[in-house]
Amino acid sequence: MLPLFALLNGCDDTDTIIFDDELPQFEIKANAILLEVIMPKGSAADDEYYIVGDFNGGAEAAVGNLEWQLEKATGSESKWGIYLLPSTFKDGKTLADGFYFVSASKGEERSVKNEAVVHQLDVKVGTRTNVWVDRWEAYFNTEEEGHDGFVVYVADKSGWDNLYLYGWAGAGDVTPAWPGIAVKGTEVINGVTYKYFDMGKALDGYEGVNLIFNNNDGKQFDGPVVTLNRNFYFRITDKGFEEIDPEASYCIYVDDQSGWGDLALYISGAGDNNEDWPGLEPAGTKEINGVVYKYFETDVELMNQSLKLTFNNNKKEDDPGLVLSFVKNITFSRDFYFSITPEKCEEIDPATHGTSYSLYVEDNTGWGALALYGYGDVELGGGWPGLQVSETKVINGTTYKCFHLTPACTNKNINLIFNNNGGGNQLKDYNLTIDRDYYLRISGDGCSEIKDCTVYVQDNSGWEALTLYGWGDAELGGGWPGIQVTGTREINGVTYKYFDLSEHVGKNSNLIFNNNGGGQQIEDGGLYTALIGDIYFSITATSYEKLPKP
Repeated sequence: MLPLFALLNGCDDTDTIIFDDELPQFEIKANAILLEVIMPKGSAADDEYYIVGDFNGGAEAAVGNLEWQLEKATGSESKWGIYLLPSTFKDGKTLADGFYFVSASKGEERSVKNEAVVHQLDVKVGTRTNVWVDRWEAYFNTEEEGHDGFVVYVADKSGWDNLYLYGWAGAGDVTPAWPGIAVKGTEVINGVTYKYFDMGKALDGYEGVNLIFNNNDGKQFDGPVVTLNRNFYFRITDKGFEEIDPEASYCIYVDDQSGWGDLALYISGAGDNNEDWPGLEPAGTKEINGVVYKYFETDVELMNQSLKLTFNNNKKEDDPGLVLSFVKNITFSRDFYFSITPEKCEEIDPATHGTSYSLYVEDNTGWGALALYGYGDVELGGGWPGLQVSETKVINGTTYKCFHLTPACTNKNINLIFNNNGGGNQLKDYNLTIDRDYYLRISGDGCSEIKDCTVYVQDNSGWEALTLYGWGDAELGGGWPGIQVTGTREINGVTYKYFDLSEHVGKNSNLIFNNNGGGQQIEDGGLYTALIGDIYFSITATSYEKLPKP
């Protein structure tokens, strides 16, 4: 039975997260270095595994030698161990000089990108160290039975009616001429339906093949450059690709604003695959569009099942503390994203979730159209000429063309290029880090940030003193009654008292005119006002009027 759930605050922080396959399986020995090795899925218990490095004479000396063979842990399905005595190391070499592992049946250790692996450790006797192996060489060197040569598998999210794969190297075709190879068929692997391309036995081992995914109707994008010595798995959209691991399940991402101090995920509804309460702990964190998510990795067997997710504060059944939780039901056919606050848990779209900012542009170019392209940490608009104007706003009498940016732009450095929507005119690059709203002024000479704000007051209050207080994004004067008059100016025959608010440019504030805290004030004069440019008011002792620019 699960413990009683209660939506209350007050959780203790916890120590570093430890996963089951990281738990110690061998006793430490005072005179030896202990390595506990976490093997990839599918590593057979009856296989032989060896450690290889300069310290033991390399593969020729180590493979087949019992001295360097790893021992299977009795309490773990994924862990092997080995005790190393530095007194047996050759030629003064140590683990810091590099080492790797070899499977007798599956070959050398490889990275998930099929690259050679070299571990380096500076460890002493009397210590225990976990080491991870991602893949064995055989994983990449096996052609699929029933296929012609190696296979390119594609989880197709492009939305295209047709999909082709073209390959070239040097100056010529590797696949048939454009558009290349048609989809041979579909195959379901671990619950995911892939379209696949048989590359042909004749291409086995071909190096430097440039892949281009296309729909044979004007849409295409460059894929990776590969050596055809293994099968490849990709997920594609209409704009790009990512290589994926077919043995990996989907992930569950959480923007955790719960304040619980700890987070776990209990998964039920999956038969024998149910976790023990309180469930999984986060595998790590990942930043997406400026938001740092905790994420949970799950077993392949859970894919496409109907699951009940219970997010909780990692309290055990016998923990005297309260258990805090939210429950969500899903069909696990994709990655899921949730946001958790003390009040609720809701599913979110990572493309729109998070802090977003806008660019407000005073356009003095005289162009008939305006677009904004950007490059750098992110690309605006997906290509030239870039984004179109989102909306037009009049703020304090000035018309601004607004470009509303997505959260993907937040805290990213971007080079902006304003142009006449691809009509041949453009301004020089203007570099910004998108960490707030910006107000910009553009003309044929270029782009500049608007950094001034002045409040002009035609004062008919009769007060002996005038001050201006503001609250909101900007508090004027640091407290009541606010800031004193900066000076006076005569504009078109009218004398104005003015306040220089340039230090608060771009912020919003509720303005209150008062007689320097003497008991008289005009409530929320100007209401919620954007502090940008020149702002004009006329006031009496009891009222205000916002004026157009003279």
